[in-house]
Amino acid sequence: MRLDDKGLTKARCTCPAATTCRHKIAIVFALRTQAGEQPAAPAVEIDWPARLATFDRKTLLNAVGKTGLREAIRLFALAEAATIHPGGLSLRVVLRLSAEEIEVAVPAEGDFSSVVSGLPERRRPAGHAAAILAARRHFGHETIEVDEAETVADQKAFVPDGPLLAAMRDAVCRAYSQGFAVPSRALEERLMLLAVSSRAEAMPRLSASLRRIAEGLEQRRSRNVNHNAVELLREIAFAHALLYSVSYTSDDARLRRLAGTVRAEYEPIGDAGLIGLGATLFETIAGAVGVTGHFVEPATGRRFTATLARGTTHDTRFDPRAAYRTQSIWGHTLARLSLATFQLAGAQASSTGRLSLSQTSRAEKIQPFKPSQEEIAGWARGGPLADLSHMSWPILADHLARCFAPSLDAPPLPAQPVVLLPSRIAPVTFDDLTQRLRWPLMDLSGAWISLTLDHDDEGRGLGASRIAALEAALGDGGNKRPFAIVAIARPEGGKIVLEPIALWGETQTSLDFPDRIPAHGGDVVSRIMAGLRRRAAQFAPPPPADVTVRQTSQLLQTGVDALIGFAEAGLHASAQERLLAPLAKTCQLASLTPLAELFSRTVASRGSDVSSTALATAQGLFTLQSFNSRLQIWT
Repeated sequence: MRLDDKGLTKARCTCPAATTCRHKIAIVFALRTQAGEQPAAPAVEIDWPARLATFDRKTLLNAVGKTGLREAIRLFALAEAATIHPGGLSLRVVLRLSAEEIEVAVPAEGDFSSVVSGLPERRRPAGHAAAILAARRHFGHETIEVDEAETVADQKAFVPDGPLLAAMRDAVCRAYSQGFAVPSRALEERLMLLAVSSRAEAMPRLSASLRRIAEGLEQRRSRNVNHNAVELLREIAFAHALLYSVSYTSDDARLRRLAGTVRAEYEPIGDAGLIGLGATLFETIAGAVGVTGHFVEPATGRRFTATLARGTTHDTRFDPRAAYRTQSIWGHTLARLSLATFQLAGAQASSTGRLSLSQTSRAEKIQPFKPSQEEIAGWARGGPLADLSHMSWPILADHLARCFAPSLDAPPLPAQPVVLLPSRIAPVTFDDLTQRLRWPLMDLSGAWISLTLDHDDEGRGLGASRIAALEAALGDGGNKRPFAIVAIARPEGGKIVLEPIALWGETQTSLDFPDRIPAHGGDVVSRIMAGLRRRAAQFAPPPPADVTVRQTSQLLQTGVDALIGFAEAGLHASAQERLLAPLAKTCQLASLTPLAELFSRTVASRGSDVSSTALATAQGLFTLQSFNSRLQIWT
């Protein structure tokens, strides 16, 4: 064990422990015992303003780089509150974000590396820098910002860095060849170092992808229940394809799109006139809960969202239903704004349409939104809102196919809200095959689509409450059927699904926040489901079984599973022949010739080429899966 004047954090030990081990601690105790009892040092009052002045812009840039400083500025801007607790030995800084709290301790002495927290290693640089920024503002120091002129200059002068791209390709190929079989901390750290390196700042899309790969490998190594091997392979294949394109593209404009633009999390968009389309609750597998409001700008047709969320259900102080009705955003509640027209002064939005909840933005000229059938039909006939409102399902299907079409040049779109104007509404039924609620809607030409809702026989979860709210809105004979339905479209499992979130008729009904709260409980949902199962299908023909699409989807998924199995086998030659060779023949028989050629190349590859050809095949599979995703329409 080696311990010098740099302290315990820099000590080295030959044992395999990844952090401070018992041997280091034992040496410290032994040295203290040998030195004997030392007199207590007199208490010295720390000049914290002077201490924080040492962490100027140059110091932070040297410590975390431009990318880390931008992330720190973003975290600081997103913090709802910052609490500073000066102490005799350290300064405790607590940043409260919407999804978590970050607590950082700044010691009275030492450089940036002496700052400590409980954050994961990959998040410490930006998290520690954000805490220092908060402390600097608390003590009246000038604000540290990224030089935007320097950022623009960096973007204009972007030239691919050959050695860096080669190092990234090597790390990504190792993530496939080793990460599935024997994931290691060393590989995760290598990916993170490449992601945050100063040379990677000009390629933010690649940098972000490498971060996600490192996080996926960490989940796999720690056997995290949320780990998804398919999504990890998808991210590795995407990074590999992006690296290849950046390396061999000569067109400057496309090169810039592939690399991505360095931009702030939120950018000013001026004063925006918005219409609220409704709000939805959400729960994630990782435990995050929240509520999202959906908005559209009628002048441009651009869709926006605003979200109140927490990162875990264990935060009992946060109730998304209560937050929807009571928590203030832009001076009002989401309950009011999601059902209104208003002017958002000083609006800021991200590239994906997420609105900033900054207190510098204010909602003004608020009026309740009361949609009429004539008005919404006018949206569908043309103008900026023609892509939002639809009366023809084939046109809707083409629009959604364009929205979710895969492209390396741009990140994928999030889920898209649409407004549907059916000419006929069939009763809600239960599909025993998909185990989902099915709500058929017909357009003017006689074409049918089906909205879907998940259900829970035990009467728990968002699906159950939405089913009860939908049944309460439609099952009462005194209620008139809605003339329009607001739905969320998203790709899922090889197809595009539509989930209803609101009904527009004489009144507006939100399925997550209905005016009449339906009864809860497993017996209620069970009775509703039993009734739905008994309903006959004479109101709408059932969707036909598209055998070709289903078989293609199954073949593509089999290919993805085979590539994961190949990686888990350590790219062994026997697995190459056993798992991949049959798929090359099957794809050829299925007339998927390009995919058959990719599998054949992977089977024939040897040595260092195996990972590259396998990842090219994986990217082909995921691309075909995306193109195979379409909204099902039948007559």
